[in-house]
Amino acid sequence: MKKITLLSALISSAITVPAFACTTILVGNQATTDGSFIVARNEDYQANNAKQFIYHPAEAKQKADFKSNANDFTYPAAENALEYTSLSDFDTHGTSMGEAGFNSAGVGMSSTETIYNGAQALAVDPYVTKTGIGEDAIENVILPRVKTAKEGVELLGKIIEKQGASEGFGVAFVDKTGIWYLETGSGHQWMAQKIPADKYFVSANQGRLTTYKPHNPDYLASPTLVSFAEQHALYTPVTGEAFNFHKAYSQDTKNDQTYNYPRVWTLQHMYTKGLNTKITQGESFPVFLKPSHKLSVADVEQGLRNHYQGTSHDPYANSNPKEAYRPISVFRTQESHILQVRPNLPIAIGETEYMAYGMTALSVYIPYYQGMTEVPKALTIGTDKADNLSANWQFRKLQSIAMTNWNEFSPIVQKAYQQFEQQTAVKQQELEKQYLAIYKKQPKQAQALINQFEQKTVDNALALTNELTNTLLTKMTHNTDMLYHFEGA
Repeated sequence: MKKITLLSALISSAITVPAFACTTILVGNQATTDGSFIVARNEDYQANNAKQFIYHPAEAKQKADFKSNANDFTYPAAENALEYTSLSDFDTHGTSMGEAGFNSAGVGMSSTETIYNGAQALAVDPYVTKTGIGEDAIENVILPRVKTAKEGVELLGKIIEKQGASEGFGVAFVDKTGIWYLETGSGHQWMAQKIPADKYFVSANQGRLTTYKPHNPDYLASPTLVSFAEQHALYTPVTGEAFNFHKAYSQDTKNDQTYNYPRVWTLQHMYTKGLNTKITQGESFPVFLKPSHKLSVADVEQGLRNHYQGTSHDPYANSNPKEAYRPISVFRTQESHILQVRPNLPIAIGETEYMAYGMTALSVYIPYYQGMTEVPKALTIGTDKADNLSANWQFRKLQSIAMTNWNEFSPIVQKAYQQFEQQTAVKQQELEKQYLAIYKKQPKQAQALINQFEQKTVDNALALTNELTNTLLTKMTHNTDMLYHFEGA
């Protein structure tokens, strides 16, 4: 009974801590095992906010101007809107809060990593909360319009300059040429950098970019980024000292030491052995690092599932809802996505979105190819009320049960899902081989292969999930029966 009470407190505390919180991992193609680019993020907000996988077909002209569901931001309807996918909140009906996806031009996006700009910068250039662009709008406005990752950065940057940002955020863009990451500096200032091909980048609710080189093609920014900082004493030029975007526009506070620093520190030490950084000194963490070994999708999944396991800071194994360090994997994660771009393959199979519903440490990543045109129905439904049909709630039910007895139940779920992911990876290789053999001469049949693969994979994942749910319920009932058993009763 005590275990159930403590873990219920863990679930409750995970829902009520600050709402906007995510963790981002970006990996250049020279730092991966297969030469792919990887963009990944946990979307953390509310455990009962069902996410829906939406396929948006191409349109000669969108039916209406974009209108935000979060504020009064609007944007003109797109001409020749590209086909794209999104992971939307159930109550937006796919019109906003897109979060992540690919478009038919081969551009992928993850938006947004919530960050907090500096108080001094916001005092002179505050967020445009009523009409500025924010997380609710970014993916649905940008992805139907852009044909390269850099073009995505430039469009979002222009919107920030003209209409303002309604909040602080970081946004990742990827295509076959690389990854770009944009961060806000204030209401109208921003900076973006192309991720070095041989390195990775980690962010956890804090501005991380530092160096800005105005005449370098791997950097983009608002035109007055440096002059504005000088004008308002956010930056004072010193001989021999370069402009530092983080120092001018971001912040390092006491809260960062427990909420943000541990996540970045843990991932950097996981991927790069031998670092001597201290967990409390986030202002000195490297921005980009080379991994000790090249990273795979599985390595990124492992990172997004981290909760300080094997240490005294694991809140779940230690049944400690008051643990100071905020884990990467939390119960209130709505979805987790990994966008992988393999430039040497056709876009339809070379760009894959791995998505897991809910808490990453208790969920399974399922691959969705860019060439998918028929989304399995279970992914497209679900609300804030539990049901028996949506994928979202089938995963959530299992996770809720597993949280009642973490140390006994979580290993059962994790082992089963690990085996499923390994088996699915083998099936992916088979699918891709079949696709490559026919896609040029039989494009319709090739596309049908992808849709059939997706439907079968989702069906198998849900069947396994329901089997696991019944297994844990049986164990839970037995444990409860033992707890309340009285001799002679």
